[in-house]
Amino acid sequence: MDSGQEARLVYAMPSGASRIARGRARPNDGVLAAFDAIAQRSRDHIVARSTSWSASAGAIDDWSRQVADRVHAAALPPGSVVGLDAPAGPAFLAGFLGLRRASCTALLLDVTAAHDDRARVLSAVGARALLHCRTTADVAGIVRFDVRLDVRPSGAADPERPDLAVIQMTSGSAGAPRGVAITSEALLADEDALARTMGVRTDDRIVASLPMSHRYGFTMLTLAAIVRGCQLIMPSDDGPLSPILAAAACGASVFPTVPAYLQALFRMAAPPSWPASLRLTLTAGAPLPPATAAQFREISGRPVHAFYGASECGGICYDREGDAAERGSVGTPVEGVSISLTPSDEAGGSGLLAVVSAGVGENYVPVPDARLGHGRFQTADLAEWRGSEIVLLRRADRVINVRGFKVDPAEVEQVLAGLPGVDDVVVTGTSGADGVGTIVRAVVACRPGTLDAAMVAAWCRPRLAEHKVPRSIALVETLPRTSRGKIDRAALDHA
Repeated sequence: MDSGQEARLVYAMPSGASRIARGRARPNDGVLAAFDAIAQRSRDHIVARSTSWSASAGAIDDWSRQVADRVHAAALPPGSVVGLDAPAGPAFLAGFLGLRRASCTALLLDVTAAHDDRARVLSAVGARALLHCRTTADVAGIVRFDVRLDVRPSGAADPERPDLAVIQMTSGSAGAPRGVAITSEALLADEDALARTMGVRTDDRIVASLPMSHRYGFTMLTLAAIVRGCQLIMPSDDGPLSPILAAAACGASVFPTVPAYLQALFRMAAPPSWPASLRLTLTAGAPLPPATAAQFREISGRPVHAFYGASECGGICYDREGDAAERGSVGTPVEGVSISLTPSDEAGGSGLLAVVSAGVGENYVPVPDARLGHGRFQTADLAEWRGSEIVLLRRADRVINVRGFKVDPAEVEQVLAGLPGVDDVVVTGTSGADGVGTIVRAVVACRPGTLDAAMVAAWCRPRLAEHKVPRSIALVETLPRTSRGKIDRAALDHA
């Protein structure tokens, strides 16, 4: 099928199910209303495509209604939290839209997470059901949609907030999963602010190689497609060159990515040419090293724009000109964002960065925190002003940043503590073997001969998401401690 052909709807609903959803009033949701306007203007509008298939607004609209029918048939009350298990692309779009049609809150799950990892998240948030959505394309490019809803026991209270659109997971304390509850109004405000700041247009074709379950990918991909009408360009596989090949073949204009991806390309013996159609390349999820930004300009002849944001509030700063990262800055505040620095003990006017904007989430779930809410988010980032730009200095907490994913060491320590033979354990971040990027490191105290590194890694793999599994493992008889009984973190570097 050619790229303009509409994806064919092949999933058959149970008899009468369609009438259930059609008979209910449509929820008052701005995100849903925006997508409905796009679908009404042109059901043939291509929302997502690869080099071999495409999915139209009409197809995704129909699929989302199937999802809503399933939810209504299961008698889930409005405001119910439902886990969304769907890969990036049409399945994710349809699943999210369908849950909003049913006035449910989508708990955005990491599709790469281990079963135990996901179970902890569902239990912590109190999800009432788990929605599985998948799309497959045959050799002719016809896209098929499959949906399954598993209702699960839940201790969730009666729903009170059907206006909550999503819960996006972020790092919690003491290893406990924690999410950020966000309304549709906040999502729309963040998307609009970023589009105006970055100059995103309705006719943009955006490379969709980011996870859609994280706020960076959710805003730049999911919302850009269903609110603004941008077309998502889907890589054909997980290979490192697949996003670039898809961008070149489909004439992509925007490429949101992470610094680690660019660094991996630059380590190739012959880095690929950057597609001429790409007018905007941006990175987020981790600091963009000045050397990487300079190397990108040298190789591609164009700048790469740094973007700084957080799950709790969306966009914070953006490098509008494309040269701030080369100076070690994350640029200036996003439109509509107000930044303040809480004074710290460190010299130079630095402080903990706080954000006030319309994109801030409602609060953390299941346990609220005074640092988030009422339009304000207090980050754990120590920063300073340099002129009108913000420079990030370091994190004030222990969170490890692995390829843009946030890893809570306490969660990994909790899993490792359950391994027979482990007496004590501490988890930190360290540089990878090539000196680029950060990996998770575990220092495990155990009796000699009881464990080895392979056993420790094997224990973690089915219990943790891939990016949380330690890549550096040291076995010691006892953990180094200071005279006060605290872990001697400086000594851990030599363990």
